[in-house]
Amino acid sequence: MRFASIPDTQMGVLDPAVGWPSLRAAEALVPLESQGGNTGRKMSIKVRGFAGILFLIGVAVFLISCGNSPSRPAGVLLVTSEGASSVTSYGINLDTGGLSQINTSAQTQNVPSGIVLDPTGSFAYVTNSASNTLSAYSVNPNGTLMAVSGNPATGATPIALAIDHAGHFLFVANQGSNDVSVFSVGSSGSVTLVGSFPTGTPPTPTATSGAAPASVAVDPSGSFLYVANRGQGTISVFSVDSSGALTQILGSPFSVRTTPSGLAVATTTTTSPAPITILYVANEGSNDVSAFVICESVSPSCAIAGTPIEVTGSPFAAGLGPVSAAIDPSVNFLYIADMNSNQVSGYHINPSNGELTALSQAPSTGTSPVFVAIHPGGLYLYVANIGSDSISGFKITAKSGALVPLAPVTTASRPSAIALK
Repeated sequence: MRFASIPDTQMGVLDPAVGWPSLRAAEALVPLESQGGNTGRKMSIKVRGFAGILFLIGVAVFLISCGNSPSRPAGVLLVTSEGASSVTSYGINLDTGGLSQINTSAQTQNVPSGIVLDPTGSFAYVTNSASNTLSAYSVNPNGTLMAVSGNPATGATPIALAIDHAGHFLFVANQGSNDVSVFSVGSSGSVTLVGSFPTGTPPTPTATSGAAPASVAVDPSGSFLYVANRGQGTISVFSVDSSGALTQILGSPFSVRTTPSGLAVATTTTTSPAPITILYVANEGSNDVSAFVICESVSPSCAIAGTPIEVTGSPFAAGLGPVSAAIDPSVNFLYIADMNSNQVSGYHINPSNGELTALSQAPSTGTSPVFVAIHPGGLYLYVANIGSDSISGFKITAKSGALVPLAPVTTASRPSAIALK
């Protein structure tokens, strides 16, 4: 029996709604001998009817399989809750930025204060500030969390953490013991302590305040770690060796303004002007932002690699009580959570020198925003409001950086930090 040849344009026809072969493609398989005379017409009708039945069955199977598939959200937001000692997962609709809770919360130890995802988004790590431990979780494709066994000890009052861009090392700021714990990260998400390294300067009879580190950030190369010493108004800079060990560079710590509480570091994406690495420090006590260009390698203008060189015009005014900072993925904009004025301050970043220009509006958040984070896609920004048990969401306008408010979402008690994938 011969079959009519089927052009490529018919063989590939799919119904765009369900992805099932169209009736037209099925009809093309009618035998040539059946296409003439009364017999041909009857056979054609039978084939058409059979193809129609197959089509309907295919639609039904497709719909049933969709209904039974586990939910795989386009984006995931994880938020720690100090009051509930938990981490809650939310799915992100990347068309709208809207959040929907995925499941019941995963338990942490006492008073989780910070959270970070590894670069693959496969594992999440949480600092438990009242238990002096870390909690680790594997992140399932549908956004749910599964605890990784063990809660390794940190220093006293671990308050914040960061991971290098290669995912090799985890750095924890211990506010109570004035040091940084470093952990190597295994392939299964487990961590192993490398060591603990003092930050700031030791207290003296005339300067009794400890460093009280509040934030840590790793430069994109993974070569340097920056620590905001809240208690001393400084930032410490450490070189990171291949084992994860830290060595404070010559000249560190460096003075900033009052009560530095948040850090953000990134390398600009432009080719002309040439890329630069920039560091921003949110100074809670002086209501401003210190800006630095990082000297990445030794040159006539830079004696020590890793040295922060303050930008002309720094510090830049912020709202009241700036405590957290985030740079968008294009490195065009900086956003600051102003805890005491319940707002987000935004700035345009000059790619040639790191200078900041304030955006015209600083939109309102919930009460006491303490953490700001931007989705890796660069479209949406989210803020944890520890005073109103909520998350404020915003859409980022690409050209201007202006923030368009989204509907806020209620959280568990005292949301403290956010991680996004």
